[in-house]
Amino acid sequence: MPNHDDHRHPPADADTERRLMLRASIKLLVVIGLAFFLVPFILSLPWPTTAIPPDATIVAVASFTEGETREIPLHDGSIALVTRASPALARQLRDFPVDSLWYPSAPGLAGQSWFVVAARSASNSPVHFLPPRGQWPGGLVDASGAAWDVAGRSLKPWPGHPTGYLMTVQNLMPLPWREHGDQLVLVPPPAETPP
Repeated sequence: MPNHDDHRHPPADADTERRLMLRASIKLLVVIGLAFFLVPFILSLPWPTTAIPPDATIVAVASFTEGETREIPLHDGSIALVTRASPALARQLRDFPVDSLWYPSAPGLAGQSWFVVAARSASNSPVHFLPPRGQWPGGLVDASGAAWDVAGRSLKPWPGHPTGYLMTVQNLMPLPWREHGDQLVLVPPPAETPP
């Protein structure tokens, strides 16, 4: 005679399986709870960052507009010419006629968000920014008539040259920089060692 109470008491295997599923669910909930508790705690820990050199100059990124070039005095008394790149400026620098440049390449020219160069030429002449006018797209010049683009690439004489046809082949010295949060960290050029 069949037992009609069998449907009330499932087999022991089903009971064990249900207990295992319940334990696994509880463990999963505990792990998720710990993750929600620990992640904000871990993110709040002060992680070590690259130290800012003591002679570095700090500039607020927000104080620049895209495409703007400014003279920034550094702690050692030298001047840096700093340009915040814009898509239009990056395109202009990439598309500048190669035959108008002494050295057409500059490290990371296409992808840089900032161009930072020393405001002194190889002949130790002060260099300053000359805004666009006529055929001149804007760039850097010194009193001798030499000219560079904002990435520091030396320009050959060409019809749009703003100050004449003086020839110089030296690019301007790029200076170290890095973005640190909402600040730009500028480092003075290395000291020249006597020969």
